[in-house]
Amino acid sequence: MQEQDPLSSTSLAVPPPSYKQVQDRRIPMPQSSTTQRETLKFRYGCVGVTTTIVLAIAICIACIADSYHKVNEGYVGIYFRHGALRDKVSNPGVHFMMPFVDDYEEVQIRPETHTMDPVLSVTKDGIENKFREINVITTVRKDKLTFMAKKFGMDFKKALVFDRIKEDLRIFCANHTIDEVYNTMFLDIVAHVRENVEKSISRLGEDGIEILNLVIPKP
Repeated sequence: MQEQDPLSSTSLAVPPPSYKQVQDRRIPMPQSSTTQRETLKFRYGCVGVTTTIVLAIAICIACIADSYHKVNEGYVGIYFRHGALRDKVSNPGVHFMMPFVDDYEEVQIRPETHTMDPVLSVTKDGIENKFREINVITTVRKDKLTFMAKKFGMDFKKALVFDRIKEDLRIFCANHTIDEVYNTMFLDIVAHVRENVEKSISRLGEDGIEILNLVIPKP
C-alpha cells in the first residue's frame, strides 16, 4: 500500500495569516524620550494658549460690562474716581467709563417736586405752630452741579433749599404774632421765605438751583 505524503494533505495544511491578524500582533515600537518631551511640550503649549485666550475674552467682557452705563432722560451723570468727584458731567444716553476705577451717579435736573416734613415754629407771642405739606418745585443747573455736589454733598438740595425754607419760616414766625401769621400777613410768608432762600442759594450755591414754585399752607 502506497504511503501518503503528509505535506501534500489538504486536511493538515495551515492557511496563511490575514492582514488584520498581522496588524493585531504587531507590537508598537516605544517612542524615544525626546519625542515624548516634544509631545508633552506641545500639549502644554496648546493648553496654555487656550487658557490665555479664554482669560483675555473674560477680562474684555468684564471690562465692557463694568464700563457700560446708561443715563436716563431728565438726568445727567456725574463720575467718581477712587471716591473723588470729577468735573465730568454726561448727558442722557449710553456712555462708557474706566472699568473698575470709576463710579457714576444719576442726578435729576428736570423740575422736581418735593413735599417737606412738618415744620414746627413759635410766634412772637409764644404760640406754637406746625406747617404741614410744604411743597417746593426746584430745578438744577447742569453747569453748577459738580460745584454744589463737592461743597454740600449729593444731598445739596437739603442744605441749600429745604433747610433754608425751615430756617426762614421759623424766623418769620418768631418776628410776628399769631394774628399776623394766620391772618394779616399770611400771604406775605411765601414771598418773604422764597426771597431769602433764593438769596442764600445765590450766596452759597452760585445760583445752581432755581425755585420754580413754593407753597406754604396755613398751619
